[in-house]
Amino acid sequence: MVNRRLLIIGAVVALIFGGAIFFLSFTTGAEPPVEVLAARQDISQGTLIKNIPDDTFARIPLSGDGLLLGSYLTEPVWLQIQSAGGVIVRDIYQYEAVPLSAIASPANPKVVDIPRLGLTDPSLVVVSLTNVSVPNGIKVGDYVDLIVAVESAQEQVFTLVQAQTAETLQEAAAEVLVEEGATPSPTATPTPEPTPVIEPEYPLAKVIVQTAMVADVQREQTISASGDRLVLGEVTGIDVVIPRVAQEFVLMSDTAGSLGVSMLSPMVDQENNGPTLGAHFEDLLDLFAADRNALQEDN
Repeated sequence: MVNRRLLIIGAVVALIFGGAIFFLSFTTGAEPPVEVLAARQDISQGTLIKNIPDDTFARIPLSGDGLLLGSYLTEPVWLQIQSAGGVIVRDIYQYEAVPLSAIASPANPKVVDIPRLGLTDPSLVVVSLTNVSVPNGIKVGDYVDLIVAVESAQEQVFTLVQAQTAETLQEAAAEVLVEEGATPSPTATPTPEPTPVIEPEYPLAKVIVQTAMVADVQREQTISASGDRLVLGEVTGIDVVIPRVAQEFVLMSDTAGSLGVSMLSPMVDQENNGPTLGAHFEDLLDLFAADRNALQEDN
């Protein structure tokens, strides 16, 4: 009888205690703890993910701000990173909760905020493009093609030839001048070199980078009328991940103001990017003639 009474009292106390915890959690908005991974031993910068043993990390429960907890490594994310591979980019010390910012891997969710964490391929670089036409709906994580459009360079080439010809005349005149104080010989006038014949240069367009990932998007920022928040406006620039061998062409095109961006479908095949035909003004004329001939034959 006594044991039954004690059992009933214990059950009532447990219900009261559990209810109190539930009530406090509900009223205070406390979040349940999150299990993050902490290092059992030091991990040096430069360590490859594949060389980290499975028992290197311990699971520890942490409570607090959700945004702060989201910056630490959890077991599900670690499993994804192990599959994708990567490298440790800063020393991790024993007993330290592992920050995601210490791991470079394509599977690291922090890549959205810290683009360099996704650069595990040394043949890739991030470039910032500020003089480029982009779709307004573009966002981080989208894939794009970069297209350069070149206008006729005839005027620039002609200016260059004129400058080179003037420089040649000055050098030739300096060679035939006599010593200071003497009268220059009238027969020593240099003969101008003939101006090279410049062939017409038609405009052209070419895709110079295919399937480049957008790492960041910059937009105009203004203060709202109420003064309590920032309002994002037009896109002013984007950061894109491109092959290192293409950076000279991309930056030259961006500086020249003739670089365009096309947004790709999320279903695009990223593995089978071959060369593109490019477009030349004469190609447009050929297409025009071919379409006209086909229509005339149908009629």
